[in-house]
Parts: sequence; C-alpha cells; structure tokens
Amino acid sequence: MHRTTQKKMENQFNTPEHSQDKPEEKLPDVAVEEKDDAPAGRNIKRTLIIAVCVLIVFYLIYYFMSAD
Repeated sequence: MHRTTQKKMENQFNTPEHSQDKPEEKLPDVAVEEKDDAPAGRNIKRTLIIAVCVLIVFYLIYYFMSAD
C-alpha cells in the first residue's frame, strides 16, 4: 500500500501539468470560432436584475406571511 502511494507521488511530476516544460498550448475550436462574448455580457446584467427582483418578491411574501 505504501508503494502505490509513493508511485503516485513520483508519477505526479511526470505529467505535463506539474512539469516545468509546458507543452505548446493550442486553443480549443470553440475559443477560435466564438471570439465575441459581448452578447453574453449583456445577458448577465439582465439575469442579475431578474434574480434580485425574484428574491425581493420571495422576501416580501415570506415577510407578510409570517407577520401573523
């Protein structure tokens, strides 16, 4: 059991993530095809506003239902 743990620790530094020599990084096809994320940025603002409004409605319902 001790040997397998030692082997894993030795092999950990043989993987590219842990080595000093990084392999040449290639961008995924999705990053090359979809360069413009501006439409997604507009949706984030709208989504946050809707989420805050929904939370306010839930809070008000809870507040007035528990005011008995």
